[in-house]
Amino acid sequence: MSCRVPTAPLDPLFEDWPAGDTIHVIHDTAFAPESFNPGADAAGVPRKPTRFAPIRDAKGKLVPYLYGGATLDCAIFETVFHDVPFDAPDKYVDLDAFAQRGHGQLQPQRALRLVDLTSEGLHRIKVPKEELIASPSRDYPATAAWAQALHHRFADVDGLVWMSRQRDRDRSVVLFGDRVKGVLAGTRIGGPLARNDGLRQAILAAALRAGIDAS
Repeated sequence: MSCRVPTAPLDPLFEDWPAGDTIHVIHDTAFAPESFNPGADAAGVPRKPTRFAPIRDAKGKLVPYLYGGATLDCAIFETVFHDVPFDAPDKYVDLDAFAQRGHGQLQPQRALRLVDLTSEGLHRIKVPKEELIASPSRDYPATAAWAQALHHRFADVDGLVWMSRQRDRDRSVVLFGDRVKGVLAGTRIGGPLARNDGLRQAILAAALRAGIDAS
């Protein structure tokens, strides 16, 4: 089932992420944890599609974006384990591929206004979870169209929040860089995975619970 297209009028549910409430990220340690993905490489070629990015603003300019989670486990599942199929007979993650990734914590300096894409919010905009949140990567252009439509329609919206597909007891967020520039205070928690035993142990513990071989 492909994701349906957003149609006007959009009447979403909103949720405030309180100022000071931590957002966890697993980020490239070459950049600060609060750094946004610009949406394109140095040559201006758009980045590989994700569920809600990259998108363009009403003038056609790429909108920088940042994904995060309410917990470290959520950030781990949404990055390190993101491409591990639920039904794979053998689940394996090569941690060397994430050697230069690190754990960052972000504290918003003001409340963030987010479109709620949990069950209540999905009911309100009349799109099933299976289409918008749980759909496969081939549908990313269609799911990103929802983020773009919401960004265009609501100038005060800072991003989206939903229950993580990879760890559905936690909330995931995507933030729009043109709306929250300078709003996030970031802290590095240890160094990159290659020399961060605390992060390695957190990943291994999460992998063990999920039946994933990580080494």
